[in-house]
Amino acid sequence: MGVVSGRVLSSSAIVDIATDRSVYGRAFLVAAVELGMTFPTPSTALLQAWAAVPPQARALLELFLDAPAVVVEDLGASVAGRAGVRAYPAHQAGHLDVAAAHAVDVAIARGLAILTAEPGPLRAIDPNVEIEGLPAP
Repeated sequence: MGVVSGRVLSSSAIVDIATDRSVYGRAFLVAAVELGMTFPTPSTALLQAWAAVPPQARALLELFLDAPAVVVEDLGASVAGRAGVRAYPAHQAGHLDVAAAHAVDVAIARGLAILTAEPGPLRAIDPNVEIEGLPAP
């Protein structure tokens, strides 16, 4: 496996790739595979994506998970603690997205940007986290 060197995938980016919402998400994944890059993918973002992807697109989600560029980042106790403390202000404001908090933690720990179609929940956790936005279809 290559160095973790691509972008952290948010749940909205995973949904974009699985449903082909825009050509950019899938093209980015293909280019990353060709370049030997990887996508750290928070397990909580996968959970959210599985819930959001319609049944007819779930086969593509399974193929996505088999891609060599996808590296699943589990939510362990230490990550949950760090991400939870960082997400406290968003929770107090009523805007907590657990998958977004996990993605922000992975991005900060890896020094990578987050690929997303929905930057709002990520910015609610950390307004300074680096975001690469997917264009609207």
